[in-house]
Amino acid sequence: MTKSLPVLMYHYISKCEGSISVHPEVFEDHCKALAENGWRGISLTEAEQYLLHGTPLPKKSVLFTFDDGYLDNYVYAWPILKRYGHKGTIFAVTSRIEHHSALRPTIEDILEGRARRETLPPVDTPFQELAQGLCVRQDSFISWSEARAMESSGVISIAAHSTTHNNVFASPQFSSFIFPRSRGRTFYQVEGENLWGMPAFPAIPALVGRAFVPSANLLDTIRRHVPQDAELAYEFARDEEKVEALRNRISRLTADELGTYESDSERDHRMAKDFELCRNALEKELGHTRQTFCWPWGTFSPEALSIAKQHGFKVFFTTAQGANPPRRPEAVHRFKVKNKSAKWLHSRVKIYSNNLTARLYNLIRK
Repeated sequence: MTKSLPVLMYHYISKCEGSISVHPEVFEDHCKALAENGWRGISLTEAEQYLLHGTPLPKKSVLFTFDDGYLDNYVYAWPILKRYGHKGTIFAVTSRIEHHSALRPTIEDILEGRARRETLPPVDTPFQELAQGLCVRQDSFISWSEARAMESSGVISIAAHSTTHNNVFASPQFSSFIFPRSRGRTFYQVEGENLWGMPAFPAIPALVGRAFVPSANLLDTIRRHVPQDAELAYEFARDEEKVEALRNRISRLTADELGTYESDSERDHRMAKDFELCRNALEKELGHTRQTFCWPWGTFSPEALSIAKQHGFKVFFTTAQGANPPRRPEAVHRFKVKNKSAKWLHSRVKIYSNNLTARLYNLIRK
C-alpha cells in the first residue's frame, strides 16, 4: 500500500528545449521505465480518494500531472501514457482552451498511418519572429473537443488551473517600463488593461494577494504619449529622450494619482470570479464537477484557499516538493520532472514514495 504518493510535475512535452520542457523521447523513456519497474500512473479520481479519504492505493502508484494545458500534452503525452498503461492529469487554464471542433492529429495518428507527419501541429516550434526582430513564444493549447476525447479514453483527466493564470501589480514602485521585447514564456499578463509604456510595477500571482490598480489618470497619460501599436511602441522605447520624458511625466503624479490598492472585499470578489468561471467552464464543457485545483505558480494565500473551498474545490496542488501521505489534500506536493534520464526519474520517484526519505531529501536540498 502507498504511504506517500509521488506526484510528477510536467509542463511541455516538446522537442523545443527549455527549463520546463521534456523531449517526447525522454518522456517515453520515463513512462516505459516506470512501467517496467512496476509503477503505475493513476487517475485523478484515485488520487483524490487517497488524498481526501485515505483510500488505499496499490504500492508503486504515481501521479503524472501536466500544467497549463499545452497542445503538446495532447499530441505527445496522451498517446505515450496510453501506450504504457499510465493515466495522467492536465491542469488547464480555461481561458486558453481553444474552441475549434476538429481533433488535430497526435503522434499516434502519425505512427499508425492515420495522418501524414506534416499535418502534426507545430508544437515543437512555438517561437515566432516579429517585425521588430523580436522573438516571442506563442503556444497552442488543447481544445475542448480534444479535452473531451482525452477524458473519454480514460487516460487523461482535465482539472482546474485557474481561469487566466494572470498576475496582478503588487505596489507602485518601478524603475522601468513595459515595452515590446523578446519573451520566452507564455504567462506574463497582468490583470486589467495592458498598455505599452506602463510602469513595470512589481507583480505577484493573481491568487496571492491584493492588487495595486493603476489609476485612470495614469492610463490616460500613457495613452496620450505612448503609441499602442507594437511596432511604434518598440521604436518609442528605443528613443531615450522620449522614455525619459515619459518617466518625468509619471514621476509628477502623486501616489494616489498613480493608483490604489484593492480593498479586501475587492480582492475577494476578483478571486471568487476566477474560481467560479474556471469551475463553471470545466463543468459545462466536460459534463462533471471538479474538486481539484492546481495553484498557478504553486503559490496561494489563506484568503484564496478559503474562497476556493467556498466554490467547491477540496484538493489543492502546489509546486512545493515533499511527501504526500493520505488525507492531506490542502497542499499536495509535486516535484519538477527534468529533461533527464529515466534512471534519474526512477530515483526521485522512489524517494518521494516514502515519507521519511522525502523529508530527509528535502532537508538535504535546503
